[in-house]
Amino acid sequence: MSIKISITLLGFCLLWMGALLQAQSGDSEDVLKRMKEGGDRKQISIETDSLLEANYYKLMVSNSKIKGVPGFRIRIFSESGIGAKEKQQRVRAKFLSSFPDIDAYYRYDEPYFKVYVGDCRTLSEALKLLDQIKNKFPNSFWVPDYINIQ
Repeated sequence: MSIKISITLLGFCLLWMGALLQAQSGDSEDVLKRMKEGGDRKQISIETDSLLEANYYKLMVSNSKIKGVPGFRIRIFSESGIGAKEKQQRVRAKFLSSFPDIDAYYRYDEPYFKVYVGDCRTLSEALKLLDQIKNKFPNSFWVPDYINIQ
């Protein structure tokens, strides 16, 4: 019983790691299928529980929808109501004229119009960026987000 549980756990870990690597590489190849077939070497065979396999494919679909990698951005604007969209555009334009080397992104999370800036891989990078822009955008703050890789 103990060996079966540890093998199942090991199998799940391998599938999970494969799914994450596949999502990051953008490769659409089915890792589970390739592992079950044994690849070119046919040295191991994998038998999986149907629920494990179903969860693997759910994770694959979920990961395929994610654009970018985990990181941080600075939110410099968030507002709702009449005129919020126009103000969002003005704030983004003001930011881009002040900091032309830093990307700025629109986002609409109902009912809020938001502007995010930067693509920071670490919190340290985000804090440095926040220090740079805090004088012109005093209400800005860092948020975890999926960022573009450059």
